[in-house]
Amino acid sequence: MLPFIRYPSYLLQNFPKSPPSSSHGLKDDDPVTKKCDIFSGEWVPNPEAPYYTNTTCWAIHEHQNCMKYGRPDTEFMKWRWKPDGCELPVFEPAQFLQIVRGKSMAFVGDSVGRNQMQSLICLLSRVEYPIDVSYTPDEQFKRWRYPSYNFTMATFWSPHLVKAEEADANGPTHTGLFNLYLDQFNEEWTTQIEEFDYLIINAGHWFFRPSVYYENHQIVGCRFCLLDNVTDLPMSYGYRMAFRTAFRAINSLENFKGITFLRTFAPSHFENGEWNRGAE
Repeated sequence: MLPFIRYPSYLLQNFPKSPPSSSHGLKDDDPVTKKCDIFSGEWVPNPEAPYYTNTTCWAIHEHQNCMKYGRPDTEFMKWRWKPDGCELPVFEPAQFLQIVRGKSMAFVGDSVGRNQMQSLICLLSRVEYPIDVSYTPDEQFKRWRYPSYNFTMATFWSPHLVKAEEADANGPTHTGLFNLYLDQFNEEWTTQIEEFDYLIINAGHWFFRPSVYYENHQIVGCRFCLLDNVTDLPMSYGYRMAFRTAFRAINSLENFKGITFLRTFAPSHFENGEWNRGAE
């Protein structure tokens, strides 16, 4: 949620700025706030964290409950991102809800986007919990509304962003084999986002799984599919084409007037091995 941490002045002119809740806040006259690469930095200890846990926020899914399943420590939650040239202010939930009053926000993509929404729900819970206004019982497509602020959030599961289907649940690497129609919209989300003010799309790690690439209803290649007479293409081919199609879908919506944010890869955060081979 970095775009909403440091707010443009025109968004704040209609209500008073809440006082900083932490020594990590920024001062308006601090010269480093005028230009700072927030993507270059390091993780540093944050004794004030965590701001929520599995026991204080119901939005975290059962399989993510580290405490319940035996995690013996809590130090892994006490970190914050420190850019090299400045300090990031602590997220202010009340101020955020004031800014997005009467607005709506959608997360489209894989579990990175879903986890972002879960984290945002937990951070905002210090002010208000949302009510479920989902159109379907499917957990992959959820909508939440904050009645006091008329603010709605939604998540749309689409790990490849384009039309896709699982051709083989096992596949050559036991992670599935997918047919990706790289030039076709995934209408499960493209037909639903026109009403949203903010759209956050992400995709990445699912493109490393074996996939067969289709364009114009014809196979044009694949990613490690091990099929006879099918050209093996780099992961970047499908990744690039999927984003192009996703952006084309967004631009084709006549009534979509929102702002789109692109969230790319989440870096690997495992040590001493792969995620399924003894990593920590």
